Amino acid sequence: MKTRAILQRLKPYVPGRRIPGWIKLSSNENPLGPSPRALDAVASVATDVHRYPDGSVHDLRQELAQRWKVSDDMVIVGNGSDEILVMIAGAVVEPGVNVVTGEHTFSQYAFASRIFGGEVRTARMPHGAFDLESVSAQMDDRTRIVFLCSPNNPTGGTIGARALRGFLENVPAHVLVVIDEAYGEYVETDDYPDTVALVGRHENLVRLRTFSKIYGLAALRVGYGIAQPNVIEALGKLRQPFNVGTISQAAALAALADEEFVRQSLANNRREKARLYRYLTDAGIDSYPTQANFVCARFDGALDGGAVRAAESLQERRIAVRPLGSFGMPEYLRISIGLPHEMDALYEALDAILPRAPAGA
Repeated sequence: MKTRAILQRLKPYVPGRRIPGWIKLSSNENPLGPSPRALDAVASVATDVHRYPDGSVHDLRQELAQRWKVSDDMVIVGNGSDEILVMIAGAVVEPGVNVVTGEHTFSQYAFASRIFGGEVRTARMPHGAFDLESVSAQMDDRTRIVFLCSPNNPTGGTIGARALRGFLENVPAHVLVVIDEAYGEYVETDDYPDTVALVGRHENLVRLRTFSKIYGLAALRVGYGIAQPNVIEALGKLRQPFNVGTISQAAALAALADEEFVRQSLANNRREKARLYRYLTDAGIDSYPTQANFVCARFDGALDGGAVRAAESLQERRIAVRPLGSFGMPEYLRISIGLPHEMDALYEALDAILPRAPAGA
């Protein structure tokens, strides 16, 4: 496939709106900000910015390996998980092969695959989570990657442990299965798979996580993958030199150690998510059950103009949420969980625009 044809198929990622002074509930960031320990670590290495970073990301890989009880040659760190997605696609995708993912999920799986000329096939997601039978039905002998997201962005649904184990047992060895767990730290269901243990049994499994969400380091771009050493070695050949900066490495190390900050973040998320669910239920607005730090809510029956009008009305009140037309879900908004006062402002704004809104939350 010619380069021009590939470029014509690519759709640039559209980030959530960021406007000074607005309440931003559009990008699933941690409203508590970064760990105080991470900020201290940033200050401690700031005088070293004239030096190149540790190109091997040695200390962070060692700490991640210890955290997940794997060897350090099973860990790769990237400039956000997005970079690792491109490494994965670059390792196995070429014109004439395909990848499989969900019809309503993170767009970067398709983007990374199309860079290298791959066909993208999408499986149905009837309940806001991946239907692994539908995924299997899309696969053939030209499939090279299956991209799964659990909890799924933008719906928040997860893949159960038993379902995932059964799926992996039947995936051909030539197909890489990539499980993106960007929101994994927020999960509180008992049925969430131990994907690191599964990596030990499946050479074709890659598990991704990030420091952008619960650790509050979205601006520093640190993601990581765990897979068997031969997979990590192959991906490492596509890694850019010095791909993770000194400040980012130091902040991620410190954030990983700050377990109290993670507990505080989980507590805020649990409390404010429950309030949001109550508000939406009282307002008669359907939403998906979520294990993440956002709620995907259906607005097409809530007011004239549906989700688009709701998003515009909230913007008029300086509140940004994420319309989901780009995810193939134009009836829905994705609302990130914020701080209590931010959520109060959201409810006040919704009270003003919904025909029959509940009295507060």
